[in-house]
Amino acid sequence: MPRIFDLGEYHERLTDVHLIVGEGLCSNIYVIGREEACVVDPGVGNYANPVWPQLEEIGVTPDRLRSVIITHAHHDHAMGAFLILQRADPKIFVHTLDTMYIASRFGPNLVKVEEGNVIETERWALEVIWTPGHTEGGMCLYNPEDKILISGDTVFAEAKYGTWYGESGSLDALVESLGKLAELDVEVILPGHGAPVFEGANENIRIAYQKASSRI
Repeated sequence: MPRIFDLGEYHERLTDVHLIVGEGLCSNIYVIGREEACVVDPGVGNYANPVWPQLEEIGVTPDRLRSVIITHAHHDHAMGAFLILQRADPKIFVHTLDTMYIASRFGPNLVKVEEGNVIETERWALEVIWTPGHTEGGMCLYNPEDKILISGDTVFAEAKYGTWYGESGSLDALVESLGKLAELDVEVILPGHGAPVFEGANENIRIAYQKASSRI
């Protein structure tokens, strides 16, 4: 079963934030808060990644789940939303340019967002940073006060960055997105795959931007 980490044990600014590590081809799942919880990237939603047992272990019951944010519409990040909708009725936030892939299936739960929109959660207000490249409607979520960046598949630990050769991907757009992130003040990165970055986040992003730029 997927492992659960209380990220508050690793960084004081991550109190009441949990990481559910996906099994196999599944994204990281982040759970913000417990009383009015928000799930960022609910994963692939298969037998190995059932979502609800992990949420309930954290203390999130269906009546406490208020929102789901999907950083981009690839199945390993998004399809777990349908497991969530079987038992709860959250708002589901997706960037407008990625909703064409899943909009009709989320019905009235879908909330389309764009650059600069702010999504309120129990722990933070998260600003939508549009970061195309991996997908056309990929986005990151940023809280400037606590310097937290939830980065989807745009940037990872060890200065790695997302692929661009899938449907609606673009290397030029990805480089531009990394350049945008390099202008932010970031202390912690919570990426879509792999380990979080708890220190040196600004430098991590800057190096990723340089490496990606060298490919153009």
